[in-house]
Amino acid sequence: MAKITAFFTAVITWFTMIFCPAAPVEGIYNEPEVTEKVAFDEGEFSMGKYDIVVSPDGSDSNDGSLSAPIATINKAKELVKESETDELITVWFREGTYFIEKTLEFTERDKNNVLYRSYPGENVSFTGSKAITEWKETQINGIKAFSADVTVDNDSDYFRSLYKDNKRLSRSIYPKEGTFKIADPLTDEAIVPEYEPNFFTHSVAFKVNSSDLLDFSNPSDIDIKIMHFWCDDLLPVHSIDKNSGRVETNKASAMTVRVDDNYIFENVKEALSLPGEWYLDRTEDKLYYIPEDGDTTENTTLYAAVTEQLITFINAKNISFQGINFINTDWDHIDGKHTGVPFPESHPLYNNIEYGTDHPQAAYEVPAAILVSASDGINFTDCRFENIGYSAVKFEKASKNCNIESSLFNDIGANAIFIDGEFVVPASTENINVKDCHIGYYGRIFNNAIGILLTHAINCELSNNEIHDGWYTGVSVGWSWGYADNSTDNIKIADNLIYNIGNGWLSDMGGIYTLGVQPKTVISGNVIYNVGCDEGAYGYGGWGIYLDEGSSYMTVENNLVYDCSSQTFHQHYGKENIIRNNIFAFGGEGQFIITRNEDHNSLTLKNNILVGDNTVMYNHSYKKDWFIDDSNLYWDYKNGGNVFSGESMKLIERCNLVIMTTRGYYNNAVFEDPLFKDAANRDFTLAENSPALKTGFVPFSYDAGTITKF
Repeated sequence: MAKITAFFTAVITWFTMIFCPAAPVEGIYNEPEVTEKVAFDEGEFSMGKYDIVVSPDGSDSNDGSLSAPIATINKAKELVKESETDELITVWFREGTYFIEKTLEFTERDKNNVLYRSYPGENVSFTGSKAITEWKETQINGIKAFSADVTVDNDSDYFRSLYKDNKRLSRSIYPKEGTFKIADPLTDEAIVPEYEPNFFTHSVAFKVNSSDLLDFSNPSDIDIKIMHFWCDDLLPVHSIDKNSGRVETNKASAMTVRVDDNYIFENVKEALSLPGEWYLDRTEDKLYYIPEDGDTTENTTLYAAVTEQLITFINAKNISFQGINFINTDWDHIDGKHTGVPFPESHPLYNNIEYGTDHPQAAYEVPAAILVSASDGINFTDCRFENIGYSAVKFEKASKNCNIESSLFNDIGANAIFIDGEFVVPASTENINVKDCHIGYYGRIFNNAIGILLTHAINCELSNNEIHDGWYTGVSVGWSWGYADNSTDNIKIADNLIYNIGNGWLSDMGGIYTLGVQPKTVISGNVIYNVGCDEGAYGYGGWGIYLDEGSSYMTVENNLVYDCSSQTFHQHYGKENIIRNNIFAFGGEGQFIITRNEDHNSLTLKNNILVGDNTVMYNHSYKKDWFIDDSNLYWDYKNGGNVFSGESMKLIERCNLVIMTTRGYYNNAVFEDPLFKDAANRDFTLAENSPALKTGFVPFSYDAGTITKF
């Protein structure tokens, strides 16, 4: 009887919407609450009895007092070791730049309870680069250029990063706009692992269109970057045959190369042409640079990165940094260990291979400029991580009780922050927190990197961060596929502002992405928008919140997600997730999708607002019992309450609310304008008289807040 009643109710509602549209209702609005983030308070200088002062103008023969500072952090480490106090010791750095040529190592032998910080009001930088100032005017490719003599005796002298005025300069790229397409993947020459031949074949040879090639003078200096699915392969070139278009590399691809995959060449001498580009010619021992406006041979200072890793903490304890800039580090190709099926010596291209294959996800094997391993109480506050070649900071191997707060990450080669525990249950990596940070322009070298990547850790908080302009996912939590035991749990992902993610480069991404069973993980209060996947033939999956394989028992609430190229919410498959009190708006392919049905309840969708503009609510013509929905509001700004679900908005394929109701969906639904203040301009402030309140929706703040801009 209940089903019959629901059917007739749906029919009456549908006909009423079509033939008797309701008169528009004016909203009543109050000013929304605006959250503000508190930056680090530098305080005032106060010299403690055991404190030490460091200055670029000091001398390591001094005593480290304010009037007689020492010159290096290495000397400071030695002096604090000699102290017998258990009180906090502060090492004060006076303004200037401190060059770290060799990785600075902290271990269990170092003094704990030490704070390394900037002197109040002074700018302090630890750098991995050296200045280049001696320039001559010349020409290259018929264009005015500067050149500098450099010595490249071996690979350790060869740098891949060059900086100017606090920005990364681009190695010469070809083509200058857009991408080329792979012509022939030469599948017969690839190594095909049995476990996944569709995605993970490994290739060191393929063909491109010969018409796209230049007469490359130094092909072995060129890298080819191939984009596929959720991975970009950055492969050093072994040889290029311009006539046939055959390219051979010194490293196997992590993922299957396909016809029409996008690719570009990097570090091409013949393509050097744009202001700010550079090329290091190791055959000539010369650095070429195309000057920008205002550059002269006398006033131009560029910084060549010579250090890849600035600091390591191995079994260290209670060491903190405040107000320090970590800048200008280098990178190299990763000698990955992921290859499931190594190339046999019998393979004709075996001798080409110099590097192992990367892990194909999340820049997983990329090292970090700052590594924290098996350490306790390592903290960074009000620090700046900028122009980093690899990942910026990584916590691994049972590290715990560490924090990064009120810090800026800008132009990061791979992951900004990587929390990487070992797979043990319960996890041994715990209580690593990232709060009030600004993370922008990450994944600049290794494009499939994440803003904050967390694997195999428990009891962590990722909150109040602003994350934007990465080529891939903003926050990723979990590293277990399916329903097996998962060492990741109790992660708070809250009040983050995540936007401009993907930017049409890769696929299969989310503003927030999860994996595996996580009963205590909560995703709440986040604002996510402008998530865009590759729009090419192989492109798919620009999602706002993305619960991937086996994500289960999680709570997703009070989030605002809008303007995603695919759906605003996607669950691949999982169990009993609670999705409540969210606003899902203006997904390019609809608002909500589950892509696999299983013999259990996938999720409960309750008290949410779903709105679109001539797009479907549910991007599937779901049969019965895929999931439970209850008390949601649905509205389409073109079709009003006459909403549709299904694979598309094509008349023959879409399902109206009558059909969906008979299948057990749209339970206790409201089909009315939610009365956002200005939905067209993405102001989702909800009116006090919003019909959404009838569903039990509870208004929340739609401003995740920001901190200081770059």
